[in-house]
Amino acid sequence: MKLENFYLPKKKIYNTIFLIIIVVITIFFLIGITNLQTNNDISVLLPVNQATEYEREKIRTLGKEFFSEQLLFVGVVNEPFSLKNIEKLWELCNELDNLDVVKSTFNPFNATYFKKIGPSFVPIKMSIKNYPKTEEELSEFMENITSNRYLIGSVISYDKKTAGIVVRINNKAMMGKKINENNIFIKFAEFLFGKKYGPKPIDRTYFCNKVEEVLKKYQPPFKIYYAGVPLFEAKSKIYMKRDIFTLLVPVLIMMTLVFFMSFKTLRGIVLPTISISLSIIWTMGFIGWIRYKLDTVGILIPPIIMTIGSSYTLHYLNSYYNFSSIYKDERTILINSTRTISPTISLAALTTMIGFASFITARIEPIRFFGIYVIISIVFTLFFTYFLISKIMLRLKIPETKTVEKVKNDIFSKFLNFLRNIVYPLRFLWVLIYIIGVILFCIFIPRLQIQTNAANLFKRSDIVRQSLVFLQYNFHGTNHYNITLRSKLNKRNFFKTKEGILAAKKIQDYIDSGIKIDGNKMIGWVLSPVTLLQDLNVVLTGKMGIPDEKDIKKFLTLMQLSKDDGVKAIINSDFSAITFQVRPHTTNAKQDFIMTEQELSKLTVKLKKDLKEIAQEDGRFTVEVWGEIILLASISKYLVKDQIWSLSITVFLVFLITLFIFRSPYFAFFSLIPLSFGVLMNFTIMSMLNIPLDIATVMIAAISIGIGIDNSIHFILNYRKKLKENVTPKEAVLYTLLYTARPMLFTSMALILGFTVFIFSSFRPVTFFGILIAVSMFNCIFATLFILPSFFLITDKIRLIFHRKNK
Repeated sequence: MKLENFYLPKKKIYNTIFLIIIVVITIFFLIGITNLQTNNDISVLLPVNQATEYEREKIRTLGKEFFSEQLLFVGVVNEPFSLKNIEKLWELCNELDNLDVVKSTFNPFNATYFKKIGPSFVPIKMSIKNYPKTEEELSEFMENITSNRYLIGSVISYDKKTAGIVVRINNKAMMGKKINENNIFIKFAEFLFGKKYGPKPIDRTYFCNKVEEVLKKYQPPFKIYYAGVPLFEAKSKIYMKRDIFTLLVPVLIMMTLVFFMSFKTLRGIVLPTISISLSIIWTMGFIGWIRYKLDTVGILIPPIIMTIGSSYTLHYLNSYYNFSSIYKDERTILINSTRTISPTISLAALTTMIGFASFITARIEPIRFFGIYVIISIVFTLFFTYFLISKIMLRLKIPETKTVEKVKNDIFSKFLNFLRNIVYPLRFLWVLIYIIGVILFCIFIPRLQIQTNAANLFKRSDIVRQSLVFLQYNFHGTNHYNITLRSKLNKRNFFKTKEGILAAKKIQDYIDSGIKIDGNKMIGWVLSPVTLLQDLNVVLTGKMGIPDEKDIKKFLTLMQLSKDDGVKAIINSDFSAITFQVRPHTTNAKQDFIMTEQELSKLTVKLKKDLKEIAQEDGRFTVEVWGEIILLASISKYLVKDQIWSLSITVFLVFLITLFIFRSPYFAFFSLIPLSFGVLMNFTIMSMLNIPLDIATVMIAAISIGIGIDNSIHFILNYRKKLKENVTPKEAVLYTLLYTARPMLFTSMALILGFTVFIFSSFRPVTFFGILIAVSMFNCIFATLFILPSFFLITDKIRLIFHRKNK
């Protein structure tokens, strides 16, 4: 059986059956799309290995001993402590405290302070049932909530103008309506989609939404900022759902524009759109059916499918229109156009898949699965290009000759002729531009930054980032390290003695000394039993120091009996261990007071090293640094390793494939010039503009190589074919540009415009990803049209002379 009879049967009934099958499968995948879910857990960016699992287990174990719940930190601005607004602030705190999704709050109206009575002291808890009503009461209220370091930086800002509220999630709360669990349709849906319907424990998105509903009621009179891991994850989930679909609309508009400019026919617009739309439906439906949750990387899949897939259909239709002016039989046109263009399309798809296949070796799971799903989508797109579009066109009339000629002689063709005519005269200039690009890369690459801080997911104009910047500055941090001190042999009540507290004071003195990284202070607000006792001693004696042993025991006993969540986070049940909560806080205003990954990583290493030395020197306790912030600080090092590894694999495999295709190291090497120019300029631009390497931009180089090599292969295949006709390199180059420039330009234009649409994303890394890929594609097509031909024009004369001498 001939191959053309397989993908283009002569009997129409087979084509009809094929189309019916496509419709049925598409409906199946459309149902799968309804099951798409998102994963907004930031920790999924971490690889599963011994180091990260050790940290996770440490967090789980110590989190049970020391109360550790995710929380929201709220800052209330616009004179919250004035007589005219204090009642509103009180109402806000009460309403938050009464939410069923909230376990507890810590606010100015339920804070605890200590008052001296004779030689002793008593704890006094602010009354949540009341608020100051006179200037005298307000003055006393302000004096009380600023009486110690624990309250300043938690319920009131350091400048004493902003109210702080800590809101803890109630993990026992439920969400969802009650249903009849025995209903046969519900049971079938649960089996089909693999998820439980009806009431279930609240997630962080639901928690944040409920808290946000309350906060909105009080804006105005207040301006309210809030931050925390639950908010990052909740907003990420909302933005991911929005981006999955909203990015597709502008991408579709851009692709339609490119299709129209390229072909100026209805079929030239509709057929590619059908192909890439079905590819999206099948891929996303497949993801939905296997119940994989999309993350901040996964949301890139639909627009990337549409953008990359368009290049294959553009090449296919361009070949179809070329042959439609030669043959008059629809089937003959399709067979010849497929035979001619299929090697180019298949090789382009193969190299693109290699670029994405390099992500399979990544340590970070979202990047690994991203590569797999894009490869699947490319397979789907090829299938529709070869098998579906051909069957649809078989039912359409052959394009009129005047339509084909109109396309061939349009303004774009004239522009391409102009570009073609300036390649040879300026060939040395184009090569010089490449050399300058390499030099710039070497100069600027050391400045490249690495950044995976959750705050940098959000644009500077986003309220999430604005809130974090505000709270970091005014409350000296929002998230914290946990530094746990444990007495040797787990000695009970060790930290209830003056000996134990004085031992722990060595850690406190180190933290208070002002830890610096690259000239910036790195520690903000601190909470520990030592700071609480020091503040107590100020109340008792007016001096900073550690109280007597009897006051220490009384104080710590009262604190433990209070059963306050904040106390449970720093003191264990038998006083054999205590925990310091330390907020990282940089004084670097250039970074908006948000610590970079490099700073956070350096601080973590320094803390672990220095604190271990202090503990060993003392000999009475051990020290452990732990917390989710440490896990997240390690993401950057895996990003760098994955970048180097995936880039190396991609370059190596692409070179092997081009070596196999061309059977020539010479052509295999030169095929890498356009993509190398695109990648080098990409990193140079990132370094010059301080665009960081993050979870999205880390993938750009490998993707650029996988896609950028396509035009090189297309050019070199035709160039070599023309050289076999015994023409000069100049003639071969000019002819090849005449034949290949248009499809290469429009496929690149489709990629550039498609990726440019990513500027509409809600996520900052995704925006940079789209812009940088678009710039990289522009540099690749520029290098293919100008730099690559120039290298051939300069070197091929030498190569051909050497080749003839060896014959």
